[in-house]
Amino acid sequence: MTYKQIDIQSSYKENDLGQTLYNQVIRYKPNKIIDFGILYGYSTVALAQACKDINTGTVYAYDIFSDYKYNHSVKQIVETHVFNYNVEAYVKIKHMDFYEWLKTDEDFDMLHLDISNDGNIINTIYNKFKDTNKIIIFEGGIRARDDVPWMVE
Repeated sequence: MTYKQIDIQSSYKENDLGQTLYNQVIRYKPNKIIDFGILYGYSTVALAQACKDINTGTVYAYDIFSDYKYNHSVKQIVETHVFNYNVEAYVKIKHMDFYEWLKTDEDFDMLHLDISNDGNIINTIYNKFKDTNKIIIFEGGIRARDDVPWMVE
């Protein structure tokens, strides 16, 4: 099993965070992965590559697409990237709002959360899942990210 570099536009690309996501799937072998806030599909492809390599798991890629007023995802672009990286058998893409999803109690093994995370979102997730064995990966956490104009707003 070898991680393959992903050439999809993403802030994750600079530090090759796809490798980190891939490694977590290889390590924990989750059956159901929820990837929230997919933009162009970088994280979705990284997670799905690992599922393909271990021949188990599905990535449920959720986004609100054009309902998000800032830099948002386009479902057809994500579908194209998923197809081009030959991981479509491991990915299901769906329009889903994070706050609506919280009400569903959908089960999962791993969650990657990249939705303009702030303290409120992190606290909400922590409180909801603190007594479980769920694997949760957050985007963010550095001052430079917090100073990006759309985050400040």
